[in-house]
Amino acid sequence: MRTVPDLLRQAARLVPDRPAVVLDGGERLTFAELDARSDAFAHGLREHGVGHGDRVALALGGEAWPQYAVAYFGTLKLGAVALLVGTRFGPDELRRIVAGYNVARVVRAGDGLGAGHPREPLLAAVAPGDAAEVVFTSGTTDRPRGVVATHANLLRAQVAWPSAARANQPCAHALPVGSVAAQAVLLNCVGGQHTLLAAPTFTVAGFTAMAARERAVTVCLVPAMGHWLVRAAPGETTPMPSVKGVSFSGAPLPVSIMADLTAVFPNAAFHNFYTSTETYPARVATRFDPARPDAVGRPVGSSAVRVTGPDGAEVPAGASGDVWLRAGGAPPRRLLDAGEVDVRDGWTRTGDLGYVDAGGTLFLTGRASDIVIVGGFNVSTARVEQVLTRHPAVAEAAVCGADHPVLGEIVAAFVVRKRGHDEATARDLRRHAAAELTRAEVPAVVRLVDDLPRNEAGKVVKRDLPALLDTPGAAAFVAPGTDLERDLAAVWSEVLETGAVGAADNFFEIGGDSLAATRIAATVRDRLGVDVDTIAVLEAPSVAELAQYILERDHR
Repeated sequence: MRTVPDLLRQAARLVPDRPAVVLDGGERLTFAELDARSDAFAHGLREHGVGHGDRVALALGGEAWPQYAVAYFGTLKLGAVALLVGTRFGPDELRRIVAGYNVARVVRAGDGLGAGHPREPLLAAVAPGDAAEVVFTSGTTDRPRGVVATHANLLRAQVAWPSAARANQPCAHALPVGSVAAQAVLLNCVGGQHTLLAAPTFTVAGFTAMAARERAVTVCLVPAMGHWLVRAAPGETTPMPSVKGVSFSGAPLPVSIMADLTAVFPNAAFHNFYTSTETYPARVATRFDPARPDAVGRPVGSSAVRVTGPDGAEVPAGASGDVWLRAGGAPPRRLLDAGEVDVRDGWTRTGDLGYVDAGGTLFLTGRASDIVIVGGFNVSTARVEQVLTRHPAVAEAAVCGADHPVLGEIVAAFVVRKRGHDEATARDLRRHAAAELTRAEVPAVVRLVDDLPRNEAGKVVKRDLPALLDTPGAAAFVAPGTDLERDLAAVWSEVLETGAVGAADNFFEIGGDSLAATRIAATVRDRLGVDVDTIAVLEAPSVAELAQYILERDHR
């Protein structure tokens, strides 16, 4: 009846002197040292009144990875539950967690709980079904939720129980402490007897220098880090010939930059892992295939995937619906707060939408919560993002809904261009989108930005996107305010074959040219009975300006 600390005990027995955790520019711990220090930490917790089942909040950041590993395994050795709060929560939110979840102890950097205590195993009755950790969801669309995982749940991710010493394959990462991806890396490294190479924070120069110096064999990234690597200035990146595998998780694979990443990791294969805080250890993985760049992959090990329709029944191959994952033999996770993760017969709902093809490969089409309703039509923001990132100048795109007084919502896109592609305009991107999307799907607003709002895990925080529309210089959507403006906007939308047109939208940026101006002038004359020539459309390049021109002219 094994528990998570047994992974560490086994590694310490088989490869005691191998580095277990190496902090870039800081401490190095062997497996034997990590095992002994976590034993002492467990004794220290017990001396301070922490017992079996009590909750211990680990408020440690990337600069304290060795201390975090000690505290994590020490907490679990006592039979207590580790709340992986990291440094993501502000003081007020952390106080709410401590009070609301009856936290017995908060561990911060420099906390010497293990000092002076015996470095020997603590006799504690810990069972596989006991709660081991609470990991918090990313909170990119709503408030983070605590998700409880048992020892048995976490150990189900191990491919096989280690019975002999294994070859070391050092793994480099800069994932935030407490994220589900960072936890997977930690336990996979301990279970596989590999050295975990941790960067306190991600910088291109620092991370690549560490990976090269420590001869990393694998690298774990979130897509945002991939974007930063390919956008780095010449000479900022250290060559990493030892890296044989690069894994992405936490967000869709950055398809638009995969070709550029081969120059950064010339000897590596690229993999994508798909899971969620609620569904782990169930997961789907794939090796990147340029012929099928949007493929998410096939189930790993005992994992399984299925897609269901509105009635809950499984749909045929190729049909879209709700995506569910299951890990065979793993007890499902539950929410720390009242309520449960959506689990049915061992299947956990991911909240994503997608389909499985005839060969069993999963493709995602969006989040159930990322649907924008434009004039009664459902628009998947993921589909719009996929189309935009196919433009050769686009490095990254994020799409959300913005309020509209008539249509309910409009589609707003925020685009980061690749280095050296500043010539690409919003107009170019809208024309590109219009070639593949319906009128409702074409972004009414395209905002060119230097970067996207992210959380500490590198995920795009979509709830922060609308605020970018109000920043200085942003192409904010302004609804037409008069009958004349609304009539003109309808003509522009029809002629330019685009979505909603705002009063302040620039004619040229949303796809206008001299031919379109001629057609708009003719349509306005025929439909509205207003005499407007082509020059007026070109010289008053917004609905508001054209309406003002007409009113001023008619009142002369």
